[in-house]
Amino acid sequence: MTIPTWVKGLLALLVIAAIVGAIYSYGQQQFGLGENTEKARWQARENKELTEANAKIQTLEEKYRAQEHWHAEQLAAVSKNYQEELKHAKAEKERVITGLRLGDIRLRIPVARTFASGGNSTAAALACATGRDGQARCELSPAAAEFLVGYASECDDVARQLAAAQAVIIKDRAAP
Repeated sequence: MTIPTWVKGLLALLVIAAIVGAIYSYGQQQFGLGENTEKARWQARENKELTEANAKIQTLEEKYRAQEHWHAEQLAAVSKNYQEELKHAKAEKERVITGLRLGDIRLRIPVARTFASGGNSTAAALACATGRDGQARCELSPAAAEFLVGYASECDDVARQLAAAQAVIIKDRAAP
């Protein structure tokens, strides 16, 4: 029996279609493998870069935390010093005011001598003592002395605040 020509043509066409289909399938499989390989390489490269970036971030965070800790310690030292100075200044002010109230400490100011006609000292000049240098000095009242000590203490507090502010700025700008 002979096979008709059209069947032979159909078989040849089917064989050619099967070969083309196999080649196409093999090409798709190879393309997919290549794509997967490239994707794996890309992901490996990206993972490596990400790991390096994370390590750098961690190193920088640790560095800046150490700097922040150092700055905090410096500012705490300034604050501690300032608080101690305030405590000592307050104690000194209280000691001076107590001395003024008890009469242990006296504040005197120099005054100009005034003489009335006839060469006699005025009553105000007579109430004042004369120092070794011959200059007249008058003692302040306890209330005036307390006011002046309090005012001087306030002025010293402002100076201490300014010094502390300058210390904070210096410490803040200093590098660890």
